[in-house]
Amino acid sequence: MKNKILLFWCLLFIVSLPHIAHADIKKTIKGTIKEGILEEFSGELVKLPGLKQIKEKIETNEFKLISTSRQRGILEIADYDDAENITLARTRYGLGFKIFNDAVLASGTYWLKAQPKNTKQQGIERKITITNGIINQTKLNFWDKGLKNYPLEISTLPQSARVRILNIVPKYKFSMPLPPGEYLVEVSHEGYKKVKLKIILDHNQNDFNFILQSLKVGTTSDNSTKKTDNPKKEYSLGFNIVFWSAFTLLTLLTLWLIYRLVKLLKQLLSKAWKMMLGNNAI
Repeated sequence: MKNKILLFWCLLFIVSLPHIAHADIKKTIKGTIKEGILEEFSGELVKLPGLKQIKEKIETNEFKLISTSRQRGILEIADYDDAENITLARTRYGLGFKIFNDAVLASGTYWLKAQPKNTKQQGIERKITITNGIINQTKLNFWDKGLKNYPLEISTLPQSARVRILNIVPKYKFSMPLPPGEYLVEVSHEGYKKVKLKIILDHNQNDFNFILQSLKVGTTSDNSTKKTDNPKKEYSLGFNIVFWSAFTLLTLLTLWLIYRLVKLLKQLLSKAWKMMLGNNAI
């Protein structure tokens, strides 16, 4: 009778296991959705490459996108608290997603648009490049309308690299004010490959990042700074259910064997005790 009751509870637990796993997954989604890239639909789904999953947060109609592309990087947006709305699209006039920070995107070019909370400031529309295997940083600086000059800020790695603006006479200084326009930038350092790149300085962007490629090993990229960590391996729902089902069955089997062993020992001790009492009576 006791064995039948134990078997009944084992079967009941196994039947309820998928529901327990489902509840745990919902809790995990709600936890992970609080950080990372949050994107909002505005009509129809924008076709971004390497889309792995869309996790919906029903309360705010927001979504999290994760790219499965082998060639992917992270978009890190600095100083976005002053932005009212930030969107990302594959083409300049394409439908975009509302984003915040730390987007995991396939390598390639994207158009980033941002509107300031202050209506006296100008919105931002710029082309950004996502480079594989690194954190691609971009900074949102909103400027008042009607400005005639913008501070040009060029950051380099290594930091001691030499920066020259080839189509102006004055020597470059960090944050030097310049009128909006196109500038030819040269960044060089001993032991690294020299880089020449045309940039457009205006209200859309005044800060630019350059990573020089070592003549031995390394990569070159603008709008980027740090290497990303290797992504953690994630197991599927089916794998988790099978694993925990097997673990539960092994645990119950172990408990059952312990119960049978204890019961057997109890019977042996009882027989030995009866034999001792019988011998003493004789």
